[in-house]
Amino acid sequence: MSVLDRTALRAGIILAVGFLFALAVTRQWNLLAGNFEPTSWIWTWRDLGILKTAALCLPPFLLICWVLWRDERAVPLKLWTALALLVLSNYLLQLLSTLADPRGIGLVQQIVNSPVATSYFTDAAAIQRPLEWLSHFQDQNLGLHSVTHPPGPILFYYAFFKLFGVKSGAFIGGCVVGLLASLGVAMMYAFTGLWTNDRRARLTSSAFYAILPAITLFFPEFDQVYPILSMLLILCGVNALNARAFAKYAACTGAAFFAATFFAYNLLTCGIFLLYFGLYYLQSGKWSRSAWERLLQVSATACGVCVGLYLALWLATGYDPLATFQHALVSQAKMQTRPYLPFPLWDPYDFFVGTGITALPLLVFYLKRLWDESRSGQSDSQRQAALTVVALATILTVDLSGLLRGESTRVWLFLQPLVVAPVAIELSRFPLNWRLAIFSVQWWILVCLRARMSFINP
Repeated sequence: MSVLDRTALRAGIILAVGFLFALAVTRQWNLLAGNFEPTSWIWTWRDLGILKTAALCLPPFLLICWVLWRDERAVPLKLWTALALLVLSNYLLQLLSTLADPRGIGLVQQIVNSPVATSYFTDAAAIQRPLEWLSHFQDQNLGLHSVTHPPGPILFYYAFFKLFGVKSGAFIGGCVVGLLASLGVAMMYAFTGLWTNDRRARLTSSAFYAILPAITLFFPEFDQVYPILSMLLILCGVNALNARAFAKYAACTGAAFFAATFFAYNLLTCGIFLLYFGLYYLQSGKWSRSAWERLLQVSATACGVCVGLYLALWLATGYDPLATFQHALVSQAKMQTRPYLPFPLWDPYDFFVGTGITALPLLVFYLKRLWDESRSGQSDSQRQAALTVVALATILTVDLSGLLRGESTRVWLFLQPLVVAPVAIELSRFPLNWRLAIFSVQWWILVCLRARMSFINP
């Protein structure tokens, strides 16, 4: 079989998988659409009108296609221009797809104000004396989601509540959350740089991230923003081990860890990636003394910065991070009613629903090619293989450990970059016409999911 025939065959398989999944969502086939968990929360069916939703989501998608097409020309766009357009496309997808709902753009304010959908704004509006409130945060009577989270999301919305009031503050704050989430498109370009320096692959990763269904489906929730923190934490941690001047990267790792744990404790599982990569670093350095010294220096610096920032916050406000974390664990244990099984099988599929499913065959093709190239001893492939194994091992560990059970389309959203990077590298190897065809199916899946399934109910 010729190279062109193999390319067409692989593209055909990806397109067929995507179309089958889109059909399953359209026809409300629970099993293939991922809506088959009988013991816990499932995403509810609805009908916003697929054609109406498609018409609203078409302009930003065409902009994404134009950026990819232009990048193949003799004079491509400047990088910052291309990334800015992709960021804008993602934000427009979030806003315009919301208009498909009969409640319109006002749905943003309703979701943020809802004590069930988020509860952060509701708790923020109840704050009387912020410093006193923060110093006794672990003893506060908080809402559904707030009780298992650090104070970051509540304080974020408190600023908008004080500046703009209840209705406008909720709406503007929600829109800002969506905008922050869109910046992950640019962050994805930097993150994929851990795998490759190829511009096409990295720009493809940003474009794929821009059309990632989970980012749009959970607007306006903080889960959209958490991938930025996970990418920043991992990017700094890996660079701290590999760069000559490690101190600044190690300090940034500590600062990123502080920011991550001030907003969501599920981001702690990014430490699994750093642990596995640390072991790989030691093994590649043949467990030498210098490798151990660098690992310990980076770890000590990162921990020192993180602890120092929390110490400064405690001295300034009285906030107790340890008591808050313990209280969150106890609260989560009380709320956790999901059994262990069948979630190790269900959660990965639900996670890939958030990618649009096309990532599954792309990942299989990528791993097959990587295996073949690694056996031939290609250095770039060996680096990619190590990062990919660490990334997939992190997701597998989260899955099998049961640390984050259920609703993985949302709860595991911060892990999506670990899949998007290798998947985009494989996708970038296809000719432009096949890439645009696969992106079209990905867009259609997003449209079908938005029109036929409800992921947030205020």
